[in-house]
Amino acid sequence: MSTESENPLDTLPPIQPGATAKTQTRQFQLRLPTELYLRLELEAARRATTSYKLGAAVLAMFLNGKLVPKKDPIEAPADSDLVGVNHGS
Repeated sequence: MSTESENPLDTLPPIQPGATAKTQTRQFQLRLPTELYLRLELEAARRATTSYKLGAAVLAMFLNGKLVPKKDPIEAPADSDLVGVNHGS
């Protein structure tokens, strides 16, 4: 039997027909694996915002079509892979 913590967070569930919310704003809670939570907190700190605001911005961008899901995530190169690379002027 699969538990909630075993479900991958890199796929979206299919669209289900149903009612839409009528309020202007809503709050919700979600559960993230510790590694993803820490990455979100660090990225928010780098952007001088909170993880809540960053998460809301990312979700809004995705739902507005400004972020497109990719089949294979792009991994950032390790620092050792960038030795000798010209980073621009």
